[in-house]
Amino acid sequence: MTLAVLFPLLMAAVCALLSRPLGRRTGYLAALGFGPALLLAVPLAGSSVEVGGAPLAQVTGWVPELGLNFAFRGDGFSLLFAVLIGVIGALASLYSVAYLSPRERFGRFYPYLLLFGGSMLGLVLSDNLIALFGFWEMTSVTSFLLIGLWHTRSEARDGAIKAFLVSALGGLGLLAAAALLSVAGGSTLLSELDLAAVRASPLFVPALLLTLLAAFTKSAQLPFHLWLPTAMEAPTPVSAFLHSATMVKAGVVLVAKFGLIFGGSALWSGIIVPLGVATMFWGSWRALKQTDLKALLAFSTVSQLGLLMALYGLADAPGRFAATTHLLNHAAFKAALFFVVGIIDHETGTRETFRLSGLRRVLPLTFVVALLATLSMAGLPPLGGFISKELFYEAMLRAGPGFIAVSVIGSALTLAYCARLIGIFFGDFRAPEDDHGQPLTPHIHEAGPGLLLPPALLAGTALLFGVWPASAEWLARRAGAALDFAGYGGHLTLWHGVTPALLLTLLTWGLAALLVWQAARVYFLQVHLELPFSSNRGYRRLLLGLETLASRVITGTQGLALPDQLRITLAAAGLMGGYAVWRAPQVLQPLEGVPLSTLPIAVLLVAGALGVLLSRNRLTAVVLTGLTGFGSAVAFLAMRAPDLALTQLLIEAVTVILFLLVFRYLPGFRSLPRGRTRQVIDVGLAGAAGVGTTLLILASLRFLSPPISPYYLENAYKGGGGKNVVNVLLVDFRGFDTLGEIMVVAMVALAVGSLVRLGRRGKARSEKDTAPPTQDLLDLELQQRRP
Repeated sequence: MTLAVLFPLLMAAVCALLSRPLGRRTGYLAALGFGPALLLAVPLAGSSVEVGGAPLAQVTGWVPELGLNFAFRGDGFSLLFAVLIGVIGALASLYSVAYLSPRERFGRFYPYLLLFGGSMLGLVLSDNLIALFGFWEMTSVTSFLLIGLWHTRSEARDGAIKAFLVSALGGLGLLAAAALLSVAGGSTLLSELDLAAVRASPLFVPALLLTLLAAFTKSAQLPFHLWLPTAMEAPTPVSAFLHSATMVKAGVVLVAKFGLIFGGSALWSGIIVPLGVATMFWGSWRALKQTDLKALLAFSTVSQLGLLMALYGLADAPGRFAATTHLLNHAAFKAALFFVVGIIDHETGTRETFRLSGLRRVLPLTFVVALLATLSMAGLPPLGGFISKELFYEAMLRAGPGFIAVSVIGSALTLAYCARLIGIFFGDFRAPEDDHGQPLTPHIHEAGPGLLLPPALLAGTALLFGVWPASAEWLARRAGAALDFAGYGGHLTLWHGVTPALLLTLLTWGLAALLVWQAARVYFLQVHLELPFSSNRGYRRLLLGLETLASRVITGTQGLALPDQLRITLAAAGLMGGYAVWRAPQVLQPLEGVPLSTLPIAVLLVAGALGVLLSRNRLTAVVLTGLTGFGSAVAFLAMRAPDLALTQLLIEAVTVILFLLVFRYLPGFRSLPRGRTRQVIDVGLAGAAGVGTTLLILASLRFLSPPISPYYLENAYKGGGGKNVVNVLLVDFRGFDTLGEIMVVAMVALAVGSLVRLGRRGKARSEKDTAPPTQDLLDLELQQRRP
């Protein structure tokens, strides 16, 4: 398991190094990165997983004193999901070899994809709550990179930022929930939590709500669904990976696993089931409205995630069995459909439904694959989706009449948008044209095996799950012991007699037929039933409000002019000195202990400072500033601190050189109007700051009593094994502090590098820009009113 998580991360580095000579063939290496995850199918197939034998466990120490370890637990559900990630990840990598443009930046795409896959594998296999949070956040960061891969497009940047902000909000909730569970349950390991103590703790409800916040944001449940449709700005192989087996399912995984902790609470089901069913309905309603195939699939993912949430939220054995079955079906047909949409876009140059017709005549194999996957998503026999939909109806019958009513309507809408999707293959063929009547592509032909084989395998799996339900049941049963439905006696079957679920299915088909028959009127109704508010508009208003608030706070506290900001800073320094004198009035130290050898150094420092004050040109000021720095280095040397002296010398040299380099870019001096009163105030503030800083340093000598320095002198060699106290202090005693400083320097370097690159003109170097702007997807009605 450790290898399954780490190997994709290792292969990410390999792909980054070899992407230039290998080009698009880097995708084969990326597919290889998911090999160890696929090998987890061996323990998954073992009977011990199904009967609840001891799960696989691997622990790699990280900071055991703080409870931070990489603890991986291979129970049936975790292994099942890890293999699912491996399968879809490998297929997406292979598909991208044929799909992406030769000009694509493979040195970014494949490393990002592997980092994302490795993060997701770590998330599903992790048993340590803190490590789980770390992998959770890694999925947010890597998905941000993948969605914003084509960063020259504003839609891609918007989608990446939106996905990151929403999922990061949930990440904060998960961190807090993990901390509360650790405290209440007495362990940072999920498998070793004292469940009785957690349920009896007053932290139970806060932990439950924070867990749901994390799950809902990650799995795009209302009202956090706004990020998922915009995530379609990612390349199509990424969308297939993200929508079918990875990030959007992370929240579902959390609800499935944590349902064993919180499932006994009425609050758990009382929140998840209604919200899941509502999300299912809303997602399918929005999907029916889309004219872009990828947007249609994105909203259908929202709908299907709501269905999964509702099933796992029931927190009973039949619900978990049904949810795990649909989890497998959804991964198969959704990844296949995204691959199919990629083929259509690749071959025709468009994804707009109103431009496409009769494609079965020119893309016959793609049509067969699309038909199988679409029928499964629609819940029609003999595909796997039909079986899991029947289980969904049976579960909702137990939830109540209101839930079953919404579920039937949502399923009918699902069938209706599936009809729209598959409708592009029927009718007379006409070559897609742009707005000026020109053909988008000169010749349309069937895709090659590199594009067709991955979706064909997945569509075949969806068919296999339907005609041979025992195969899907065998896989779902692997998770039975881990999710506590091993004792459930239900079985998957294509024909289960005339049951209430079957009657509801017939009702669904009738409603769906009515929706398809009255498609134009339904579309008219959808356009004119727009709500006055939406989560997308709320998100934008929230961002605008935060920006406005931040600007007002900055303007009110610091002003916009640099002199005003300096005055506030100097005044604060003076006040701190006054506070020091107030706390320790006898701050002045006797001068007997000060050696006379330091007097020239002090003179040098003071002379440098006065020289800067009196200088009339920049060059002189910079040289004199360096004089004070070099004087400080001499002071360190006199105090027997050669390391600090050397560091100071290097910093001063670099600073002076940098100043000299940027002189040519600086504007000329500008005299600011300043009256005599303002001059007097400025001189007073400068003097107060100097005196205050000096007093603060002197006062701090009394605050730190007894001094801590003898401890370092005494323990540097014994505890750190080094004779250089400063080095031991930096590396051992305050290693995390040093690490933080290094991270800050690295972030500054990245920021400077990004600023330097801002002036360069960039352009997208991959698939054609055929999608409508993402922000228009939800906001602009013009796009939605197309016939």
